[in-house]
Amino acid sequence: MENYSPKIEIFPNSSLNSSPDFNQRPWFRMRRFIIFVTVFLISAAIGLTYTYSRPAIYRSAATLLTSAMTAIDRDSTPADIQHVAIQKQMLLGHELVAETLSRLKASATTGYLQQLTAHDLEKFLVVEPVEGTNLVEIRADGTDPEFLPLLVNTWVDVYLDARAEEIKKLTGTTTSVITDELRGLAEKISAKRAELDEFRRVNDISSTGRDENEPLAQLNGINDSYNKASEDEIKAKATLDSIKLAISRGQAVVPDQDQGSLESLERRLQQLQEKLTEFDKRFTRDYLNKQPALKVIPEQIKKLEAEIKLKRDYGKKIVLTEAENKYVAAQQTLIAVRDKLAEHKKLAAAFTSKFSEHDALKTDLEGLEKLYRESQERLVQIETSQKEKYPQVTVINRAFESSEPISPNYSLDALIAVSSSLLLALFVVWVFEYLTRKPEPQAAITLSGIHMYNPSADLLSHQQTVTQHIEQKRNYSLSSPLVRELSSRQLRILLNASNLKGKQLIGLLLSGLTFDEAATLKADQIDLENALITVGDSSPRTLGIGNSLKTLLEQSGGHPAWDGDNPLAIDDLNAVLICAAVDSGLSNPDEITAEAIRHSYIAYLVRQGLRLADLEQIIGYLEPSVISSYSTYSPPQQGRGIEDIELLHPALIDIL
Repeated sequence: MENYSPKIEIFPNSSLNSSPDFNQRPWFRMRRFIIFVTVFLISAAIGLTYTYSRPAIYRSAATLLTSAMTAIDRDSTPADIQHVAIQKQMLLGHELVAETLSRLKASATTGYLQQLTAHDLEKFLVVEPVEGTNLVEIRADGTDPEFLPLLVNTWVDVYLDARAEEIKKLTGTTTSVITDELRGLAEKISAKRAELDEFRRVNDISSTGRDENEPLAQLNGINDSYNKASEDEIKAKATLDSIKLAISRGQAVVPDQDQGSLESLERRLQQLQEKLTEFDKRFTRDYLNKQPALKVIPEQIKKLEAEIKLKRDYGKKIVLTEAENKYVAAQQTLIAVRDKLAEHKKLAAAFTSKFSEHDALKTDLEGLEKLYRESQERLVQIETSQKEKYPQVTVINRAFESSEPISPNYSLDALIAVSSSLLLALFVVWVFEYLTRKPEPQAAITLSGIHMYNPSADLLSHQQTVTQHIEQKRNYSLSSPLVRELSSRQLRILLNASNLKGKQLIGLLLSGLTFDEAATLKADQIDLENALITVGDSSPRTLGIGNSLKTLLEQSGGHPAWDGDNPLAIDDLNAVLICAAVDSGLSNPDEITAEAIRHSYIAYLVRQGLRLADLEQIIGYLEPSVISSYSTYSPPQQGRGIEDIELLHPALIDIL
């Protein structure tokens, strides 16, 4: 194939080939320059005229402390924002402004002040609290620097006079009101005391302590007697029952004084029996009967046995009779004390009711006395504070004539006016050029040749990326466990909905046991003292258990609530787990299985960074493919050992 260079065909255009115009106007006569200068001068003239035509504004201010000054030997009190706000409203009140204007007119020598009204004066005045303090700044802004300090100082004097007059008036009124309150309270206290004394006399209340009065003191004594009588009855009954039990077992029951003689007879009987046994080993009975000294031994044994039996029967009757008599006497005493206690309880109940009324009267009297003392303290404070001589407002500094205006800033405003005029002129020139610009014709250029675009590299890269992404998704979906993972909240809900069997089963699954290991667990595999469980089947290991699971196992006697040797235990536990899943109200209860609970515990361990190689030490043997499937749960960091992670699942904390 032959290679040909691309061909370029150029078509002539008369507009592009025209000769340049060398007869241009000077720059200062160009249209855009004329527009720029015109707009700039007009805007600057207007801005500067407005700036310098405004009158100078002066300010005169004074500062007030709107609370009493703190003594030199005391700490400062915190700012009272509410009090400051109230004083601000008082300063701006119409009556205060009208009085200020009246004083100004009375001392004025010019006709300017005579023409002012209270509404005009309010426009000058501003009150501004100082944040975080009890200070108030009062100021006046205007064009006359000589008039402003006179206005502010007169305003302050009027406020101070009004404040002092108000405090004087309030002090007198308050003193009169409190004096009347004290007089009325004294009369009520006297009447209440007389009523309380009469109530005590009528109801025989001798002490303000409830248990110190006679009815309740007697009741306490009878209660003690009743408790002792009950204890004696219990002891007598226990003694009688023990004697009857000993008699039924055939044990010897005799009085204490006969115990020694009975033991002596029994020792003699035992000696003779042993002696006869020894002779029987050596001689025949015929030989013994022929010996006078030996043939009396059997007769002596029979005589001793009869005497021992007689003493035991007699002692048994004596001891049993004494125990029965003591029990009957204890019962009679208890009945008598109980009747006495019931009688005194009625008297004590009536007295308690009266004593409650006594306490109510006493509480009313104490309330009146407390109110009387508080009123006395208020009266003393009002009389000694002398607020009519020292109002709670202090002038920190008075107003003075200002030599410098606060506004306007002529230099800054003039600079802003000139800068704005410059920007406005540039903007007008740009708009004018934009609106009057003509489009320029373009040369017609034709390119002949072949342009090829080869997207094979980008397309291949994109296809590889998509393929890898799909492959990762497919591998993840294949390697992920096919059971549901339950959150800690869902596991707690499931535990709360379970009975004791269900709670123990879920706790064992969340401690590392398989379902079969939990179902066949026996008491000898559980060490509650050390909180350990030993699993010794196909994957022997020792697992620790939390306090909650330990307490659950203690409730069933230190072993599971099911029989590990019963082959039906697995079906029973499956049914328990199904009932718990349904009762919990969780979604899709058919997915809540023992495998799901065990999977949730394994995922909890792996997410903490546990090395997959150490996983079998906790949960037992797993297929390599299953272990590798949990790699998706491992965080991107170096694996951690068993001692570096938390083995107790959060759902097992405080489940009881």
